[in-house]
Amino acid sequence: MNAYIEIESLRSLIRHRNDDRYGECLRMLKRNLDIYFSFSKSEALSDPAIQSWIIGLTSGAIAKKPSWDCAYPDTENELTLDCINNIDQLCAVYLLDDEEPQRMSKAILVSCCGSELDTLSKLYVTAEDQEFEYETTAASIGNWRNLGAYTTPCTDILISDRYILSRKSLLGKNLYSIINTLVQKTSNLSINIVIMVERNAIDANIDLENVSETIKDNVGDIVGVEPKVTFALCSKQPKKVLFHDRLILTNYRAITSGDSFNYFNEQGKVATGGFGITISSLAKRCDYVQERVIETYCKQLQKELSSAIIQGDRKSNFLNFS
Repeated sequence: MNAYIEIESLRSLIRHRNDDRYGECLRMLKRNLDIYFSFSKSEALSDPAIQSWIIGLTSGAIAKKPSWDCAYPDTENELTLDCINNIDQLCAVYLLDDEEPQRMSKAILVSCCGSELDTLSKLYVTAEDQEFEYETTAASIGNWRNLGAYTTPCTDILISDRYILSRKSLLGKNLYSIINTLVQKTSNLSINIVIMVERNAIDANIDLENVSETIKDNVGDIVGVEPKVTFALCSKQPKKVLFHDRLILTNYRAITSGDSFNYFNEQGKVATGGFGITISSLAKRCDYVQERVIETYCKQLQKELSSAIIQGDRKSNFLNFS
């Protein structure tokens, strides 16, 4: 995951070094994030405080080599995905000099001067314990609304679950509730929602157009703008099936489950067989995997589209439907 940092924001971060969160956030920058400075190395080294901070960043057992003088999206513009249009930028964190980071903070993680630690802490799944991963169960969650404690703003939601559309009566307590919860921290943006299912496992009573309209109405009421909704109806082939572990992917989170996300029955009672759910931050770095976590997921899911039937708006920043 990338972190784009402007110089006044870095000065502000350094000034908050006595904050209890500072040490862990600094370790996160060093171990987990690829750092892109908007300013030159000579400008940084002319400031003693920044020079000292850079020395700490670039030395030790896990030395970080930042990039300098980096251009990144024009953050003065409204987020239209014309200025930010690739996964690396959409799933990055931005520490900016602006006093008000405009509307981008309602779709991706952006801080203004003074709020750097608040923004970086959101990359942790549990900010209090500063953990990148949280494991729980359906019984502990109680209902999908409680997932909101672990969510972040997002431009995209991708749900890969062979059986999420297997029973019409479960849509309200599961699929609709999951989506409504995931969009709670986003506003004034048309979110791209992709739902990947096994086409032979869809309840015959389900009309995909009606499901799409319900999602658009629900999300539009919460966010202020209707989302783009796409269904990928995948085939089940020998030795090539949709992810065995069910997956929900957003800009900063991956949620996996060994069972379908149809955790709750029509009355809202737990109906799953007891499999756990894992909520992971995409800032978590796997030492044995060279590519980013989100790239690994997207590459695998992209392969599933080769034999899929695509219905809906065909809009995603994670997948290509062309």
